[in-house]
Amino acid sequence: MENCIATRAAAPFNSRGFTFLEIMLVVLILAIAIVPMVRAFAPAVLTASTDEETAVFANQARGTLNRVMALDFDTLDNNQGDPVDLAVLFGSAAEADKETFTFKGKNYTPTVAITDASGGLGGLLQLAVTAEQVRFATLKSQY
Repeated sequence: MENCIATRAAAPFNSRGFTFLEIMLVVLILAIAIVPMVRAFAPAVLTASTDEETAVFANQARGTLNRVMALDFDTLDNNQGDPVDLAVLFGSAAEADKETFTFKGKNYTPTVAITDASGGLGGLLQLAVTAEQVRFATLKSQY
């Protein structure tokens, strides 16, 4: 038993753990290995953010277009313009405000354009809704 105690006491101080140089070497090796992995995943992260943004704007534009399509032809024909005043189109500012949405802390309101698509003959309108980079368009006829 006495030999064990004496052996421990005689052990050098620096053999009890890692030195600063060894730790710095491990950190350097990890950094060399991790940086390429982070660079490889960066485009995927940026693409996912862009895809999310596009999906949000597409859903809102689609919803607004559905609301506009639900209006009767005469209301749409009487409110032609690019852009259309949503308060007049929907009948009140409160109804128009339903189209405003918030994404990442910023408010957005889609724009609506109603134009004659009949070549001057009447009876056919083009309805277009734009929310940032997303634009949906369709035709509505008088029947």
